Amino acid sequence: MLGGCASTGTALAPRSNVSREHALSLAQATASVVGGEVFTVSSTGSMKPTLDEGSIVTVERVNFSQLRKGDIVIYRSAAGTPVIHRLYEQSHDRWLVLGDNNPSVDREAVSNANLIGRVCAIFYTSTGSYTSTRTAAASR
Repeated sequence: MLGGCASTGTALAPRSNVSREHALSLAQATASVVGGEVFTVSSTGSMKPTLDEGSIVTVERVNFSQLRKGDIVIYRSAAGTPVIHRLYEQSHDRWLVLGDNNPSVDREAVSNANLIGRVCAIFYTSTGSYTSTRTAAASR
């Protein structure tokens, strides 16, 4: 799993009775319908309480011009790591992003070049075994 700094917050993301494996299959079915990708969320805590390591997301490909403040997106950092955070403020041809549990915006901005996609579905799971799939760091 990709990591970041540990969160000091105590808020928890929602849970469901759906197993991680079943949630993953639902996310993959959704991705096939929207032509997107599936990511699990790493255990950094930066997107709590919205997302944590029990969350699985489906990401749809969108035009950069379709992004809106408040959207949750995945972008590729300069180091190549997928990062999942929320759009905070647009500045010309870039978006500043912020983890829901972070005090300041990310050092890197989202541009058309590093945008992977916008989260279109979130699947919350019961606690369960880790299933290997692409992981997006919710980094701090």
